[in-house]
Order: sequence, then structure tokens, then C-alpha cells
Amino acid sequence: MNTVKPLKLILSSSIALSIVLASTAIAPLAALANSVPQVSVAAIPAVTLGGTVTISGTSLNGEIILKVIGPTGSVFFFDVVKATNGAFSDTFIVGTSELTGTYKVVAGYGDTVDTEDFIVKAPPVVVGGGGGGGAGGGGGGGDGGGSGASNTVTPNNVEIHPDAVKSNKVTGPDGKSTTTVTIDNKFLGDAFIQLKNQSETEEKQIIAIKIGAVEANGKTTIDIPASVLVEGMKSAPDALIRIYSGKESYLLPLSVLDLANLAKSLGTDSSSVILHLNISVMGTDIEKKIQESAAEEGATSLGHSVDFSITAESNNKKVDVNNFGSVYVERQIVYSGTIKPENATGVLYDPITGDISFVPTVFTVNSDGTTNANIKRNGNSIYSVITTFKSFDDIKGHWAKSDIELLASKLVVSGATDTGFAPEANITRAEFAMLLVRALALTSNAGAASFNDVDATDWFAGAVGAAVKANLVSGFEDGSFQPNAPITREQMAVMVAKALSAAGKTVEGQAELLNKFNDNAAISSWAKTSVSQSVKAGIISGMTDSTFVPTANASRAQAVVMLKRLLQYAQFIN
Repeated sequence: MNTVKPLKLILSSSIALSIVLASTAIAPLAALANSVPQVSVAAIPAVTLGGTVTISGTSLNGEIILKVIGPTGSVFFFDVVKATNGAFSDTFIVGTSELTGTYKVVAGYGDTVDTEDFIVKAPPVVVGGGGGGGAGGGGGGGDGGGSGASNTVTPNNVEIHPDAVKSNKVTGPDGKSTTTVTIDNKFLGDAFIQLKNQSETEEKQIIAIKIGAVEANGKTTIDIPASVLVEGMKSAPDALIRIYSGKESYLLPLSVLDLANLAKSLGTDSSSVILHLNISVMGTDIEKKIQESAAEEGATSLGHSVDFSITAESNNKKVDVNNFGSVYVERQIVYSGTIKPENATGVLYDPITGDISFVPTVFTVNSDGTTNANIKRNGNSIYSVITTFKSFDDIKGHWAKSDIELLASKLVVSGATDTGFAPEANITRAEFAMLLVRALALTSNAGAASFNDVDATDWFAGAVGAAVKANLVSGFEDGSFQPNAPITREQMAVMVAKALSAAGKTVEGQAELLNKFNDNAAISSWAKTSVSQSVKAGIISGMTDSTFVPTANASRAQAVVMLKRLLQYAQFIN
């Protein structure tokens, strides 16, 4: 079976995304000795919104990439499917809220593709029968309201009444809209008391605030007085505030806000501090840059990138709130169509460097065919979603093939070369530290790498420094880190256990778990607790059923498998 190479994408200013596979300039296959097409897509009948589309056809290659391009030119569906006995098939649902019009299927591998269009139609309008005389007039009984609005209370959730949420939209000369949202302090204060009055539970207690849709190239700011939060947290200290619109959501644990220190940094007290929770949907200029960055990775950007941020303000002085420690705050972006988790990831976009990088993301498909990208990170930034599939020539038949492809497609791991992964090669301490930093979406910090053998100019300095700051790694007694030394299995277990803690996950070590290993006495005393934690979490196992081999060097393949298990245990990927 041929290895599928990453797609190379070409961007166009007139279309959100143009794909080499969809180009009409593909060379004809007439040069082949026979006339049998290498990829063929069967005709697809029209479908109504809410219906199921089946893509089927034939392929001489064992795996093919499927893309569906929507009427606006953006990627609606992406998948990698296997061809069995030369035939393939895949299905997806067109949500009831999607666009009608012509959709294009692009199927193939490399330059070998076939395309097929299909139509999505609106369902027929059912006109109700006559008769019956309406709702019956009868008397305009009722007092017409007058009793006063109140929040909607359900178990572990209080929805702020819509009348308490006020919006003011201003459009600037550049066409960019800014909407400011304020919440009636009484309704917000009542919400905390309403949460307190519920029975104690381990479930999250959420105050939900619904806002209007955030326009493309627009910004919505929700203003909340810090004094209301300080008072409210006396009643519900573990409350979370959820801001949500039609396509974006921000779930903020109030416990991550050090309101007293924020006020101090502004030279005041909390009574005069306003928190601004900002949700901005990127315009075409930023989207184009993200698409270009994705294309460099052989990936496709799905668009609808969103900047989530928080600032605190008092007397025209502002500070950014951007460090949540080990709390990975959840944001949600809703995308059209079905997204396959194995071929997609959330990414952080750095507008200064233009780089994109992995960010923990779990995908869930809704009943209407849309997909939620649940993005988790301990800081704020611009977030988007990309799709891709990556593989390597030297992992065919390898026991870790699927895990390597999964994390490579999520930009967590990369090859030793463009085409090779070197799965059995040793992995160094610096390389594994870098992988953990990527997996946890930490920010590079070369200045924190204070080891006598790590120079600020070393390629790994930023990752090692970030790992030090997050307490993932420590050095040796002589002040060294030994970045180029192969990492041992027990050293890896220690880093993994610390990564779990950094991700906000608590795992109690159990010494008896190590009794199944005949060589458990060989595990260093400083590593025993971490090894037992990693074993209990199912992240690391023995070299055999009865041996751990703590001082053996770990391979690149073993590192990838442990990373995947770590990410799944932390609920950072599907």
C-alpha cells in the first residue's frame, strides 16, 4: 500500500481555500498504459438539508483523502478512507442550518483525483391546512407581564434573563463592528445566590450569559464589574461563567481570576475594576494568514478563527489576564459539517510569528450535523481548526503506526526527515521535553532554562525553559540537564507524571502497582511514585508483562504512544 503524503494546499484571494486536488489543471491520465481511472467517484443524488450524503467510488490506492467543498469555497467535510477490494464509501450528514447550493467532492491522493458535484436543497415548505379559526381569541386575560423577570434556574446552571443583558453596537469607519454587552448587576448577583441555594454537587456550577452572534471581523466585549464577582464568589466560590453566542462559547472558572492582585496591579481596589471578556471573530486578512500557515503544514484551515481574551481595567489603565496556571479553560467554536477527530486539531495562531501550533481539542458532533471544537488551554489567544493527514514511509506495519499518524496529523510530533519517522531511534531528554511542551500547548521560554549545558541559542532552549517553568523537568545535581542524552523509561515516567499535574489531573500513586514487575527494585527511589502514577493512569506499561526495565532507553515510537495516552487521559484529544 502506498503511503499517503500530506496534502499541499494553494490559497486564493477569491476563494477561502483552493486545493491542488480540486484544480482543473490536473494532468490527464492518458499516459497510463490502460484507461482504467485510478480514482473514480460515483454520481451523488441531490439531498435536502438534514439528509445523509454517501460518497462512493473506486480507487487503485489503498487509502484516499476525501474533501467536500461547500458553496462558499470552504472545506465542509474531510476524511481519510480505506479502499477495500478497490472500492470505498463514506457518509456524512448535512446539517439543517447549512447552506443550500452546489457542493464539490474531491477524492484522491497526490495529483490523482476525481471530483463530483452534488446539490443541497432546502426541504419543501409544508403549507398548513385552513380551517379551525386560529387560537381562539378569548379574552385578553393575563396581566401582560408585570410580575418581573427572573433568571432561569436548572440543576447546576443559572441562565441570566435576556432582559438583563444589554448590547450596544458601534461600527467604525473601517466597517469593523464592536459590541459592548452589560449585565444587570442585580440579576448577576442573584445568580450566585441561586447557585448557592442548590444542593451540593461535584458538577460544575455555571452562570450562563447568552449574547448575540459575533460578526466576522467583529468584536464583542462583555463588561462585568469585579465587585459583583467578589461578592458573588462568597456564595458560590467555584462558579464558572459561560458566555455563549450562536457559534462561540467561553467557559471561565472564576477561581482563576486573582481579583485582588489584578486590582493591585491597577493601583486600586476591586470596587473600581471592570473585567472585559472579549470574543473576536477574525476577518479575511487574518484568516488568509492562518490558511497560509496551515498550507505550509500540508493542512487545510476550516476558517472561523476566534480570539478569546480578558482584560481588567480601572481609570483608563488596562492589564491582560492571560495565565491560568494548571487550569485549562474551555472555549468552543461550532463548525459546519462533520469533523473527523483523527484528521483534525485545534491550533493556536501566533500573529507575531505567523506560526500555528497544536492546542488540546476534543470534537463532538451535534444532532444537526455541526461539530463542536472544544478547545482547552491555560491562556488566551487566537484559535482555529485545521484538517490534515500525515504518514511516513518507514512506519508501514509498525505497531505504533496509527498513533504516530494521529499525533503527526495534530502537529504534536514530526518526522526525523520529510518522509521518515525513525520510530525505533532513541529519543533524547530535550526532544521529549519539547513534545510535552507541545502537547500541553505551553509557551516557549528560553530564559527559564537555567542549566549549565543549555544555551539560550540552542534549538531546544525555549521548550526546556517552558518545561522548567511548568515543573515538568528538573536537572542533575551538577546543574546540567543533559539535553542530548537518550531519555530512560523511568525518566520519561517522571516527566509524564508531572505533565499530568500540569494539566490539572491528580493521580494517586500506589506502590503495590509496581509489584507485578520482577525488576521493580531497580526503579530509582526518586522515580517510584511517578512510575506508579503513570502505570495507574494507563500511560506507561512494562516492556513485558513482568518487567519494567527502568534504565532502558525509550524509543521515538514509545514516546508517541505515551503522549497519545497522556492526551486522552487528560481529555485533551478524543
